[in-house]
Amino acid sequence: MKDLGVIDVILDIKLLRGDEDETTIVQSHYVDKVLSQFGYSDCKPAPTLYDPSAVLRKNHRIARNQLRYSQIIGSLIYLPSVTRPHISFAVSKLSRLVSNSGEDHRYALERVMCYLKGTMSHGIHYAGYTKVPEG
Repeated sequence: MKDLGVIDVILDIKLLRGDEDETTIVQSHYVDKVLSQFGYSDCKPAPTLYDPSAVLRKNHRIARNQLRYSQIIGSLIYLPSVTRPHISFAVSKLSRLVSNSGEDHRYALERVMCYLKGTMSHGIHYAGYTKVPEG
């Protein structure tokens, strides 16, 4: 067995060590990979994740780009389970009608992708216990 030193990236999760007992986990490289893979690397960052007034209806016409839509959703499902729990609602909402998604789903999905573009460096920060003076 070989010691490879301090861990940096594992399972597409980047570990950023701070002072003392602080660690931040981010998936900026994974988000960048997903954005590039599906052609969203040049999108304008969206200020919010999801438009609550958006109505996502079942598509009754012939579905276009259904495979691509489901591939993007599949790629996004990993993010909330690790470092981006705040996108769970939007990803869950978009995944409900994967087999019957319409144009409104694609617009909502594009908004999620553009939001991720602007927040790639967001993650979860873990801090150690604060030192309490004894006396």
